[in-house]
Amino acid sequence: MEEAQLPKIAVSACLLGEQVRYNGGHCNHRLLQSVSKNIETIPICPEVGIGMGTPRPTIRLIHEDEKIHLIEPKSGTDYTEDMMNWSELQSDFLLKQKISGIILKKDSPSCGLERVKVYHNGTPRKEGQGVFAMVFTSLNPQIPAIEEGRLNDAVQMENFFARVGMMHRWWERDEQGWTLASLQEFHSEHKLLLQSRSPNAPAALGRLISNHSDQHPQQLALEYITLAQSHMNTIVQRKHVAGALRRAVGRLPETTISGKARQRVHSWIDGYVAGTAPRMAPLAVIEQMFEISELEHIPWKRLFQPFAMNSGVFAKI
Repeated sequence: MEEAQLPKIAVSACLLGEQVRYNGGHCNHRLLQSVSKNIETIPICPEVGIGMGTPRPTIRLIHEDEKIHLIEPKSGTDYTEDMMNWSELQSDFLLKQKISGIILKKDSPSCGLERVKVYHNGTPRKEGQGVFAMVFTSLNPQIPAIEEGRLNDAVQMENFFARVGMMHRWWERDEQGWTLASLQEFHSEHKLLLQSRSPNAPAALGRLISNHSDQHPQQLALEYITLAQSHMNTIVQRKHVAGALRRAVGRLPETTISGKARQRVHSWIDGYVAGTAPRMAPLAVIEQMFEISELEHIPWKRLFQPFAMNSGVFAKI
């Protein structure tokens, strides 16, 4: 895989402006445009995929006979089996495309990740998951998944793309074939990113590697990224990000960065935790310190890929 290749993300086609919704329309998501130059999108539409036309009658999830069925109420047609079969095939296809994330349409009986309406004797309850979303996430728990509504929250948007970046780099290493040494190197490079989301993650993943060092590296690498993505799938907290920033400061050489300068950046970090200073303040200072020290600290870089710090994508988390 070439270094310059962009991360591939599967996206519900309607969010990309394709007129595939049940009413023949679309719901183009403007926020995707802000990151379009950083990703390659693969459009998907499960309902069109199983042969339903556009426009088409609406379908819904119905609880019947102790099971969830995908039904077209107008005709009574049951699309459950067709959707399950298509979803398995599409999931395999997307994995072969080495996607690093998937963005799905919320509330959809095929694509919704959570709180999708399930009808019980005609009464809806927001307790379900779209059929395709259920199949894909069950088969591929290592692939970051999010609904488009979550992208409206800048913090969740940033964290999703941080997970995408990590998955993309995993695919790059996977192309070369895994060894125990390359997996240990991958882990070392991502410690700051992992710590910024879950302080216990670096140690837990380190134990996974050391306790299973006799396992085939390829299988161990898959277990690693699955667990890593589980740790990354969290609500980002300022104190955890601050901990990662302090670790980065600790890597700066004392010969070039004075104690007074370190104290100053720690005060910026304190201000960020307290909510009195934007996160970009300590970020910019630490980045400048690494440049002054002429030190290329890979974990620091990984903390902010796939987007540059000045891209405007980063939230004040």
